[in-house]
Amino acid sequence: MNRTRGHTGGLTSSPARRRLRGSVLGAAAVAAAAISLTAAPQVASARPISDCPDLHVVVVPGTLDSSVNRDPHQQAGVLAPTIEEAGRGVPPGEMQTTYVPYPADFGYTADGTTYADSSARGVEATNAQIRQIGAQCGPGTDIAIVGYSQGADIAHKVAADIGENRGPVAPDRVRGVYLISDPNRAAGTGLVPGAPGLRAPLNGARTLSGTTEVAVGGGIGSVGSAGFGALTGRVVSLCETGDFACSIPEDAQVVRTGANIAEQMHIDTTDPSGIASDLGNALVRTALRTGAYVLATPDWLSGSESLGQAVEKNSSPSVAVPTPDDLSVSGVLGFVVDLPVSWEARLQYEREAGLRDNLGLVTMATEPSYWYPGPSHVSYFDQPADSSGRTGSEYVSTWLRESAVNDSPAGDTPVASFDSTVEQGSVSLADQAPDAVEIATAVVESVGVVAPQLPEVVDVVLDSAEKVINSRDPLAEALAVIGTAVQPA
Repeated sequence: MNRTRGHTGGLTSSPARRRLRGSVLGAAAVAAAAISLTAAPQVASARPISDCPDLHVVVVPGTLDSSVNRDPHQQAGVLAPTIEEAGRGVPPGEMQTTYVPYPADFGYTADGTTYADSSARGVEATNAQIRQIGAQCGPGTDIAIVGYSQGADIAHKVAADIGENRGPVAPDRVRGVYLISDPNRAAGTGLVPGAPGLRAPLNGARTLSGTTEVAVGGGIGSVGSAGFGALTGRVVSLCETGDFACSIPEDAQVVRTGANIAEQMHIDTTDPSGIASDLGNALVRTALRTGAYVLATPDWLSGSESLGQAVEKNSSPSVAVPTPDDLSVSGVLGFVVDLPVSWEARLQYEREAGLRDNLGLVTMATEPSYWYPGPSHVSYFDQPADSSGRTGSEYVSTWLRESAVNDSPAGDTPVASFDSTVEQGSVSLADQAPDAVEIATAVVESVGVVAPQLPEVVDVVLDSAEKVINSRDPLAEALAVIGTAVQPA
């Protein structure tokens, strides 16, 4: 495409394009270097349950730890020791466990699903299982939900809906939710989201955590809220600084954008061409969605949102794409008139924003716990969480057991209300061999492939803007951009 502005002069000369490209996403190479230190089946219907205990624990395993054909009653996988330990000492009939079968493959096989599709199906399967328990057992059985990694992503979404009365059961039926390495952890939230300083869930648990330290940043998805509505106080979120799933600095925009794009890819290592095709499609789709969003947002040029922030937002597969109905003649014509006038000021703003929005890369490069994210991601099961010597998963076992033998039903447990705050900190981890990286961190590891390609997204966005400005019919051209963006992948 011709890279020059055309008849009104000087908008997008090649040097200017290169400067904006660098200022918005110039940190991509740094992110890729930092990250390189790490190494469509149907959803099964709800499975039968054998009886109606006082507490039914619904377990959502992480990536590669479940499948649509998984036996929901077999104690197997990463979370099995945690659940088995929770049941020790619990009287017969007071606790039962169901593991959620869903396609947790992240596209590792030829017939696999992307992370985004896999998680969506996991939410459907978890809701179906909880709905069945609620219908079969009635108010005499409370529910607890446990999820790790991708399973925590799913459990978070299910719990958030329940807390807002949009879920498969009422909030008073849920005794506790335990999220381990939650990709949707909101930035700065502590052990009990929405209740800073609380050291145990308010669900009959008696054992207090030995630390109030809060992991740096938030989850790689970061679409979660700090609270869970009516479930606030009964939700626990375990996260260690350095775990790429739940602890990405807020100002690490390139990493988050890359992770959003990786969610839309099949990571089948036996099919490199398929990976490349998915990557290309996701990048182009992100660029077109961003262009449509910029054109459809009134006064975007005069706003505070940077182009990099717009790309990050529109790289998420969960964000709605603007439709032609969102466009107005005045909005498009305003964009056409304003961009040439505000170009130089906008360029300077983008330079500053590109630096500001990626300062967290410095934290990731200098904090040792980020150098070996694999061990951080599994530390909840094999490393002490505090001076007591308990691991994070042992706390979950203890809290599950204590809540199971508590006589108070979930609906009688008060909602937390705390005004205290906790200082954000980091956790130092002992040096460990990088070959301990677990395959469950594949979403984040994929960012190293995606990040260097992000400047191309900016180019496509600028191309779209240039087409609109140079067109004899700007509104028609803008509608064409949005029409392309909303086409199915």
